[in-house]
Amino acid sequence: MKLAGDYKFEAPIADVWNALLDPVVLAAVMPGCEKLELVDDTYVGDLNIKVGPVQGLFHGKVNLSDVEEERGYTMKVDGRGAPGFVKATAAVKLTPEGDETKMEYDADAQVGGRIASVGQRLIDASAKAIIKESLEGLNANVKARANVAEGEVAEVIKASQTQFATKVAKEVAKDLIPPPVRVALVVLALVGVGVVIYLLLR
Repeated sequence: MKLAGDYKFEAPIADVWNALLDPVVLAAVMPGCEKLELVDDTYVGDLNIKVGPVQGLFHGKVNLSDVEEERGYTMKVDGRGAPGFVKATAAVKLTPEGDETKMEYDADAQVGGRIASVGQRLIDASAKAIIKESLEGLNANVKARANVAEGEVAEVIKASQTQFATKVAKEVAKDLIPPPVRVALVVLALVGVGVVIYLLLR
């Protein structure tokens, strides 16, 4: 599975770089993250991931290599659990753009076990949605850090898992359901609401 894209952070590159290496911030913005620690040069964590009908706990390790401070790195991911396994290699590049920072990522991932049974389209859509929501959470944290007065410590912003799951579900639906069908579903929903209101007011 190929995953590539970019994202614009509303903060200087130094703040983005520090957040990307901070296990506390990463744990706050990653979906279903129950634990994330930096052990020697390896990030070790537990993630509860749900893709379609398959859900379960993954124990994962992330190693960074080719690290260039405030410029990028290569990331190697190995996660295993009851739902199956995930292996991935990703290149992350940061570029300063004034007071903002552009991130570009290019990843190759392999998924196996029960989680692979949900189908490639759902896996792709779920992965893209999770990346999007994680980066938006990271952006909220780096913006908060950039606005903190000297000597103060920024509070880590952590979205609730319910909110996160809802946003991911919406993004997955946008990817999987064609626009004309989405419009039809909205119309049907509005008609349904109208019928309910009519019956209540009779």
